[in-house]
Amino acid sequence: MRSIANNRGGVSVQLEKLNGVGEHEGDSIWIEANATWADLLTKSLQKSQSPYVIPYNCHLSVGGVLSAGGIGASSFRFGSVTSHVKALEVMTTDGKVDVVDSRSDLFRACLSGQGRFAVITKACINLRQCAKNVRTFFLVYLDKERWLQDIQEAKKEADYLETFCSPAVQGAKLTDAGRRLPFAHWLYALHISKEFDNKAPTLDDINPTLKPWKLLHTQDEAIESYLHRHDSRFEAMKTTGQWDLLHPWYECFISQQLLNTSLDEILPHLPLYYATVLQVVPIVNQSEAGFLMFPKGKQIYAVMILTPGVNCQLLPGCLQTIYFLDSLFLDQGGKRYLSGYLGENLEPQYWENHFGSSYDAWLNLKKKYDPRRILQSSLHPL
Repeated sequence: MRSIANNRGGVSVQLEKLNGVGEHEGDSIWIEANATWADLLTKSLQKSQSPYVIPYNCHLSVGGVLSAGGIGASSFRFGSVTSHVKALEVMTTDGKVDVVDSRSDLFRACLSGQGRFAVITKACINLRQCAKNVRTFFLVYLDKERWLQDIQEAKKEADYLETFCSPAVQGAKLTDAGRRLPFAHWLYALHISKEFDNKAPTLDDINPTLKPWKLLHTQDEAIESYLHRHDSRFEAMKTTGQWDLLHPWYECFISQQLLNTSLDEILPHLPLYYATVLQVVPIVNQSEAGFLMFPKGKQIYAVMILTPGVNCQLLPGCLQTIYFLDSLFLDQGGKRYLSGYLGENLEPQYWENHFGSSYDAWLNLKKKYDPRRILQSSLHPL
């Protein structure tokens, strides 16, 4: 997936030809910015190596994900994609090409920097050894508290976790206004995946104390197949026409405590045409994440609504839900992931609140590396 963000009155730089994958350098690999994570996996898996964190959509560009942050099913172990970058090649606003690493403040600025400090042209991604196969246990829960407890237990042995709330539609009920609207009973899903070469693990190997309502399915597959597991979702969106609809996605990082206390309030307010599932992604808070802003605390969650598509008549209800979630989360330390819709007419202090103690660093680095303000965005005015 590659897209262009229009800059009114400006010029867009096309990076389409920067799509090469370099050779391994031990436990890392150089890759050009417009190559995809799928391209990287094709090369790295030849030596049974994988990036520490892979985004859910492997067909996103490497440079695009690094400019935003990057979250995946192994983020509960390794944090964000940006936490595992060895070096960057960047083109600065004066036309020079530099290679920078963690010793450079430009390196930090470019990671989750929204493309506002320099243009990433290549990245050196750290790799880890991986097994050849993956077994996944598909668990479902009726009890929210047991689900949250088992997420913590599963972290100890799992290689990948996917967790979400899933609505079981129960028909339509009358509202106070006399309308009938669909309503649901929410279930809680936990998918636990473990790599293996020869002998597949059992659920007891993960943790014998897990107590789901049901173990729905157990599945073995090659690791490449597993890492591409969401491809079918995007293919279905294209086949059904959802790809061409609106996608007002919502992504916000919140503390574990806030998730525990707010989930019961959130779920009844979610329109089922918008929140087909509510993804809840556990993340360990790594310090080397550039300008990717997380709440305070070691254990956090990303709460995400990644609707497959809505038509324009349903958009107002989706936006109302976004504003409701922001009102619930942001005043309690939540941090929006800057890849979704943020809203219109943001208050002047929005960005200062978002970046917190890093706000002055953002402004100073912008003055240092882009004093003429060449790299601009109408959505992100700093």
